[in-house]
Amino acid sequence: METLSSVAPWASAAAQARLRELETTLAGRDVLDAVRESIEAHRRAYDEDGVVLYAGTNTMTARARSVHDPALSSRPSMGWPGEKFQAGLDHLDALEVLAPTLVADVMGGRFAEVRLQSATLCNLAVYTAFARPGDTIAVLPENANGHASHHAQGAAGIRGLRVVDLPYDPARIDLDYERLPHVLRLERPALVVVGASLMLFPHDVAAVRAACDEIGALLVYDASHVAGLLAGKAFQDPLRDGAHLITMSTYKSFGGPPGGAIVTADHDIARRVSRAAYPGLLANYDIGRLAPLAVTAADLVATGQDYARRCMANAGALAAALDAEGFTLAGSGRGWTASHHLAVDARDFGGGAEAARRLAAGGIHLSGIELPYQAADEPTRGLRIGTQEITRHGFGESAMPKIATLMRRLLVDKQDPADVLPDTTALRHTHRVNP
Repeated sequence: METLSSVAPWASAAAQARLRELETTLAGRDVLDAVRESIEAHRRAYDEDGVVLYAGTNTMTARARSVHDPALSSRPSMGWPGEKFQAGLDHLDALEVLAPTLVADVMGGRFAEVRLQSATLCNLAVYTAFARPGDTIAVLPENANGHASHHAQGAAGIRGLRVVDLPYDPARIDLDYERLPHVLRLERPALVVVGASLMLFPHDVAAVRAACDEIGALLVYDASHVAGLLAGKAFQDPLRDGAHLITMSTYKSFGGPPGGAIVTADHDIARRVSRAAYPGLLANYDIGRLAPLAVTAADLVATGQDYARRCMANAGALAAALDAEGFTLAGSGRGWTASHHLAVDARDFGGGAEAARRLAAGGIHLSGIELPYQAADEPTRGLRIGTQEITRHGFGESAMPKIATLMRRLLVDKQDPADVLPDTTALRHTHRVNP
């Protein structure tokens, strides 16, 4: 009988193979040495030598990193300033005013809940505040990259919600606004959630809000991937256009520390979200996150418009360069992208997952993703690209054809990744901006 991983014997076959390999390699090693070696290898591959196009990552600015103190994260904090369960935390109270005030301001709201550790937990807090088990939630279909936390296998299922798909137009890579009111009248959801893990084009938030108002549903805009663009007053303005609240990641395009936030302009919504967060989903929490989060938000107030513009310009330039190199991109009928995201159809390269592995071997790091128009039984077909991190590192539009050429060499020409990697590293080394 084949030996199973001792870490996760229930994992998939692919995961089992990798876990067993690591368990064998690490057996008997000094833990400190193994940890240091792992971190150093990753740092070289990602932070020094690689071109990172993964849509779910970023690097903090030097200003934000300068106030990231790991010691603060080991100081549990519980309750509002003025009524903490722990005495002696008074000096940190300023963080609990600055972070929510600045995040709310830069996102166009009045209130921000910033204590939750992820956007997934933010979504769960919203479900807890505004839906009861058995209620219906309407979300983007999974193959349209509605996030796992919107679906039954994620936070919505944990809350016991019934999940239905919003009508979707794969050709436009957007909601089917003509069918939307009918679907909402039929399903009567308590919550409607828009926003996705691949956001090429903005939603018509006003149209969705009008359909929500007809049935009394709350409109949630998950801005996890586009929060940095919204902070930079680009792409769209969901709260102004009718969303009741925004949930978001505080890293990704926002560029802060890992975590989540919920932003709204409505006092009653904010109060209910706050009570769901604490004491519902929080007891002690990581107050150390709030220092770099406050500085990140302040930086975005000052420079976010330029940052968002450059992210979007780089995405457009990279899409055009990839098209010129012979790649097929999603959204071609609408100009490929209106955000910092773009998606390559990788069917001819063995699918998104296989293409991503080959690119990684050549120093280009991104991920596979489903495309809305692929067949239901088809493996992950797309490559998802985000330009937020390379923009932070000083890459401009003139560098995008160079990245496209590297990708063509790896995927179209099928050159040995070992032969391409030095050129990828050389390109990365010409962009050494410490943001």
